[in-house]
Amino acid sequence: LLVTLSKEAYDDWKRYQRDCEANSQLYRRLLPSGACELVPSSDLRVGDVVVLGKDERVPADLILLRASDRTGSIFIRTDQLDGEIDWKLRVALPCCQRLREDADVLAEGLSVYAEAPHQDIHSFCGTATLGGSTTEPLNVENTLWMNTVVASGE
Repeated sequence: LLVTLSKEAYDDWKRYQRDCEANSQLYRRLLPSGACELVPSSDLRVGDVVVLGKDERVPADLILLRASDRTGSIFIRTDQLDGEIDWKLRVALPCCQRLREDADVLAEGLSVYAEAPHQDIHSFCGTATLGGSTTEPLNVENTLWMNTVVASGE
């Protein structure tokens, strides 16, 4: 019994260390001025616009608003979620992709309605409204799940 308890305590300690490392990872948060500030992932909140680049791990479940590619698409690796090592295509919201600059997303006032979280990573439903006038549907192609990695683009 003592050996089992010791092993469980050791596993909990290692998990705690991994959590601390993940929570202290720095990410770029977009400010209304168009500049970015580096913040630890533990300081990210709902409504923050996060700028991710190639080979960066996604810190939380996100909606892809804009992409560096003019078509608005990027690829992500989901091997941490589903074990598949292939790349999956993700598409930015057309209404946000058409904006001139990233900061325009904050200036225009984007609001997102998303369904409650669930276990199925292959389905998602929601809507995004930009500036109170343009409403577009959201689906799984617009999402970036936590712990996936941006494989191409920004």
